[in-house]
Amino acid sequence: PITVDQNATVAPAPAATAAAIGKAGGTFTFSRGSDSNNLDPVTQDGNVDIWILMNIYDQLVRVNDAGTEIVPALAEKWEITPDNLTYTFHLRQGVKFSDDTPLKSSDVKYSLDRAKTNKKSGWTFSLEALKEVATPDDNTVVITLTQPWVPFLSDLAMFNASVISEAFGKKVGEEGLVEQTMGTGPFALGEWKKGEYILLKKNPNYWEAGLPLLEEVKITVVPDDNNRILQLQGSQIDGMYDVPLNRVSELNQDPKLTVKQFTSTYNNFIALNTREGPLADVKVRQALNYATDKAALIKVVNFGIGEISNSFMPNGALYWNKDQVGYPFDLEKAKSLMAESKSASGAKIAIQIQAGAASALQLATALKEMWSKIGIELDIQQLEQAVVTDNYRSNKFEAYATGWTNDIIDPDELVSYAIIPDNFENYHTGWINDEAVEMAKKGRTVLDDAGRRTIYYRIQELHMQDAPFVYLYVLPYTNVLTKKIDGFLHHPMGQWVFAKTSVSA
Repeated sequence: PITVDQNATVAPAPAATAAAIGKAGGTFTFSRGSDSNNLDPVTQDGNVDIWILMNIYDQLVRVNDAGTEIVPALAEKWEITPDNLTYTFHLRQGVKFSDDTPLKSSDVKYSLDRAKTNKKSGWTFSLEALKEVATPDDNTVVITLTQPWVPFLSDLAMFNASVISEAFGKKVGEEGLVEQTMGTGPFALGEWKKGEYILLKKNPNYWEAGLPLLEEVKITVVPDDNNRILQLQGSQIDGMYDVPLNRVSELNQDPKLTVKQFTSTYNNFIALNTREGPLADVKVRQALNYATDKAALIKVVNFGIGEISNSFMPNGALYWNKDQVGYPFDLEKAKSLMAESKSASGAKIAIQIQAGAASALQLATALKEMWSKIGIELDIQQLEQAVVTDNYRSNKFEAYATGWTNDIIDPDELVSYAIIPDNFENYHTGWINDEAVEMAKKGRTVLDDAGRRTIYYRIQELHMQDAPFVYLYVLPYTNVLTKKIDGFLHHPMGQWVFAKTSVSA
């Protein structure tokens, strides 16, 4: 559950299993603060890409709209052998790519083999146990594993396991797939004008009867939060994301608009570069956590919206430890840790945020005030989105305000990203804990629920003790739409679902 300010009445999200009942046709113009940079499901690294490409591509299986279970997608059924080593998937009949070519098992093999072996991908860990993909006929895919792999079905629902047309992929090549797409999803890529908009066009061959309803979805890029709101209020756009939470109550009073807050796995935190400087000292990192008054941040920065975070895992996720104490606000404890640290006389730390992002600036400003009380001077650096992203990926930062959304039900993806350094250097923090790494690898192969729970609870404990993050809060996905939009879903796993969205005159 997500805590919402009782003074703001917020429209509930549509029922997870609601059938599409809206009018067919029309264009939905939706705006966000940042553009995509790579629509290749395998080599991209970010929600700005994933939330778009999941409308273009399908996977063998997918997470249901409620975010609770794996359901059929391109595979209408499957069998698993008793030793949990062989999975046989039976593809839906008659599925076509948006270029009118039929889906075949060879496309699935091409896509999964590429996702497992691509050296530019940071997501190969999800298919580590994949031994072989066989295609006995055009409608059957047989996958053999090297060992039992508990999260395997969840991994197949992940974006990097998207099924790409083999013929198209080989035709445009590795670089071509960054900007060109060919999937079986409800929409196809119509046009991408970098820094301005992405236009998605209805896939006339989509396999779900009657879907999508819309002819087009135009996703525009407006970096400044206030400009996006003005465009929405002026009916230049039909909806927006990246909504400053201090504007939610006001926007909710507008009779032309509907504020929708969707259940999420959106955990927010400050990633700390532990390689050198003051943040290489665990006592400084722990002190920052104790000096952060999360309840005050939720009240002042988020206007009552959100839940306090006690882990790198989002609240409510599978094997999240709700009883872990985390870091309660304790200024005296923070001062004591600073006194014991190598920065006993104080330190200066830089935090990088995107220019024009009002919420990020409010957060950084509040942290600057809080941390000043333990001798930390926070230098707020407002930079262009591309610069912030590049600096983060190349480890050129000290503190970075960021967040995570689970893409699959199983904790393995997040744990692999945050704990096993081979993939993304543990959120680019440079932090390594050998026991946590060993347990993260073990968690994939332990079959019993109690055993896995014990493993993931211990991983959360180790992460908390070493404090490579400053834990903040879990937020709902907040989107604002005009009243003429219906059926829009922001999926618990993060992606926007436009297939059942409709627009009335």
